[in-house]
Amino acid sequence: MSDQFSILRPYLRGLPIIVIAMVAGYLFAKKYLSYQIPMYESTTKIKLADLHDGATGNNLFKDLDVFASTNKIAAEIEVLKSQVLIEKMIHKLDFDEEVSRVGTVKVNEIYTDKPFLHSITIIDPSLYNKSIIVNVVDTIHYSLSVEGRSDVHQGKFGDTLSIPNALSVILVLNKDLINVKKQLTVKGKYKLVKHDTHALSELISANLDVVSVDKDVAVLRIIYKSNVPEKAAKVTDALAQTYIEDYIEQKFKTADVTSNFLDDQIDKSYKKLSSAEMNIQGYRDDKNIINVRQETETDLRKISQLKIQKTNVKMSLDAISQLNEYIDQGKSNFLDLAPNFEAFTDLLSTEMVKKIKQLQAERTDLLLVYQPSHELVKTVDKKIKHHTDYFIESINNTHKNLETKYAKLCADIDEAEKVFIGLPERERMMNALDRTFQIHQQSYVFLNEKRVEAEIAKAAKHAFHRIIDRADIPTRPVSPNRSIIVIVCTLLGMMAALLLIFIVNASKGRVNDLSSIEKNTDLPILYAAPHFKNKIDANHFFKNEVMKMDMKSMLPSSTLLCISAYEQSEGQRYNLQHLCEVFAMESRSALVISFDPDCFNYLPKSHVRYMSEAEISSMSYIQLKEWIQAQSENHDLIIIDNYALNLNAKAILLMGMATINLFLVDTRKTLLRSITDIHLLAVKENLPNFNLVLNNNKYSPSLLTEGNWMIKQMKKKINRK
Repeated sequence: MSDQFSILRPYLRGLPIIVIAMVAGYLFAKKYLSYQIPMYESTTKIKLADLHDGATGNNLFKDLDVFASTNKIAAEIEVLKSQVLIEKMIHKLDFDEEVSRVGTVKVNEIYTDKPFLHSITIIDPSLYNKSIIVNVVDTIHYSLSVEGRSDVHQGKFGDTLSIPNALSVILVLNKDLINVKKQLTVKGKYKLVKHDTHALSELISANLDVVSVDKDVAVLRIIYKSNVPEKAAKVTDALAQTYIEDYIEQKFKTADVTSNFLDDQIDKSYKKLSSAEMNIQGYRDDKNIINVRQETETDLRKISQLKIQKTNVKMSLDAISQLNEYIDQGKSNFLDLAPNFEAFTDLLSTEMVKKIKQLQAERTDLLLVYQPSHELVKTVDKKIKHHTDYFIESINNTHKNLETKYAKLCADIDEAEKVFIGLPERERMMNALDRTFQIHQQSYVFLNEKRVEAEIAKAAKHAFHRIIDRADIPTRPVSPNRSIIVIVCTLLGMMAALLLIFIVNASKGRVNDLSSIEKNTDLPILYAAPHFKNKIDANHFFKNEVMKMDMKSMLPSSTLLCISAYEQSEGQRYNLQHLCEVFAMESRSALVISFDPDCFNYLPKSHVRYMSEAEISSMSYIQLKEWIQAQSENHDLIIIDNYALNLNAKAILLMGMATINLFLVDTRKTLLRSITDIHLLAVKENLPNFNLVLNNNKYSPSLLTEGNWMIKQMKKKINRK
C-alpha cells in the first residue's frame, strides 16, 4: 500500500500546479468561447406521401394518381438537398443581403436588430459575394469601401451612394429600433455582402443535412445550422414548403403534358378506329355478310335437315323399289303375294288392300256356288283386277315420286353446301378486321380513361407530403458545446500539469522513497530518518537508532564510524550533528575527525579534530591510519566526517579504514542512478560494514518551500562566483 502511495506522492506535491493548470484551462476555455461565433440548429420534420398507405379518404387520389411513383426515402433525401430545390427556396427568403458588425476579434452577423436598413444593387457581377465595408461615423455620415478596391466613398443615410459601373447602396437608419433600444450603438464598422444565388445555395448546402427518422419510416428531418437562430428556423420550414410546392408543380406539369399528349393520341386513335369500322362495313357489304356465325349456323342447320329428309326419302325409296320388284315378279299371281306394307302406309293403300282381300274372299265364296265362268264370279274378278292394277300403278307412281324427291334433295344439299366455299377465308378476314377494330377500340377507351385521370390529377392540386413538425427559433447554440469545451480544456490543463510533474520528476531522477533504493540495490539500510519539524523529535529518533545499533553490537569500543555522502547537503552534517549529540548524552567519549572547515559551526569544538587539506596531504595512507588508530585508544568512538564523494577521492580511502560505514542518501537530493554507483563502489572497494542511511524519508515539501530552497541555492552559487 505504501508503494502505491509513493507513486502518487509527486502528484500530491504538485497539487497546486494541477489546480493552477486546471484554472488556467478553464479561463482559456472561457476566453476561447467568448471569441467563438455560436451556431444554432433547427429541425423540421416532413412525412412523405405513401401511395399504398396514405391518409384516410385519399383512395380516389391514390387510384387516379398514376403518374406518381412510390417514394424512396434515399431518393427524396437527395431531392431535398439538391441545388435546384435550394435555389427555388432562396427566392422566398431575404438571405441575399447580409450585414455583420465587425469587431476587434470576431464578426457577428446581424439579422433582426439592424441599426440601419440596406439595399444593394450590383452592376459589376464580380462584386457579388465580396465584402463592402461600411464605417458609420455618426447617425448621418458613413464611409464605404469595396473589397479589392482602395477608393473610399462618403455617403449619408437616406441617400443613394452610387459607384459608377460597380454598385449602388441605400442605407437608412432604423429609427424604430433605435428609439426602442436606446443603448444600441450605431457607430462602428460593418460589413455588407450581396450573395448571388449559386454562392448562397452552396453556403446553405454546407450547413444543411437531411436524415431519415428510420429506414422503414417515411419521415425526414431537415436540419440546418446557422449563427443566426432566425435563419436556422426559416431555412428548414422554407425548404419543406418548397419541396411540397415543387412536388405539386411537377405533378401538375406532368399531368398537363400527359393530358396534351393523350389528346393527340386520342385523335389518332379515333381516326384509326373509324377506318377499322369502315373496313369491316365495306367487307360485309362486298361479301353480303350480316353475321358469319349466325349465317353459318343457319346453313348448317338447313343442310342437316335436308340430309335427314334425304335419308328418310332414301329409305322409303328403297322400300318401294323392293316392293315394286316383288310385285313385278309375282304380277301373274298377285293374289298369292304378301307384300311388305311398311313402305306403304297411307290409308288409301290400306283400304285398297282390304278391298282386294274382301273381293278375294267374296270370289272364294262364289266359287263354292258358281263356276268361274259365272257372271258374278267374272264381275268379282274384274273388280279384283281393277283394284290390283290401280295398286300396282300407285306403287309405280310412288316409286317415281320418291326418286324425283330424292334427286331434288340431293340437288338442294349440293346447292346449300356451296355456301361454305371460301368460308374460312371470310372468317379469317372478319377475325382480322374485328381484331384490328378491338385493338383500336381498347386503345381509344384506355386513352380516354387516362385522359380523365390526368384531368383529375391536374385539378387536384394537393400533395400528401405533410409538415408534421415545424421549426422553432432555437434559443441555445449547439456549437461550440460550451460545457464540453470547458471540461475538456480543464482536463487538458490537469493532464498537462500531470505530464509536467511526471517529466520533471522523471528528469530529476531522485531517490524519492525507501522502495526505490530497495529496487536498485541490496545494500542494507540502517535507518530511514524522516524530516523533523523540531529538534526534540530528531533527538528522540536518533537516540532510538543508536540503541538499535548497540543492540546489534555495531558500536563496540574503539569503533571507527565513517559518515559519507555524495554531497554534504544530502544530510551528512545533520545526521552527524545529532549522532554526536546522542553520544554526548550517553557520556561516550567520541571524537569527530572532520575535513570540513565549517565543522565548528555545527559540532562542539571540544569533540572535533579538524584536519586541513595540507595536513592530510603530508601523511601517507599508513601514517593516517596509524594516527587514527592512536586516537581510538583514547576514545570510545571515532567518527570520521568524510569528504563529499564527488569532490575528493580520499573519501574512499577513509571509508576503507572504517569499521562501519554510513552512507547518507537524501530523498530530495540524491539521484536515483547514484544508488547503482554506490553499490558498485561498495562491492568493488570491498568497503567494510557498508550501510545506507536514508534522509528525509517520505518528505514532500510544498512548492513554496521548494521554491525558497531553489532561490537560496541560486544565491549561494552567485555568491561563490
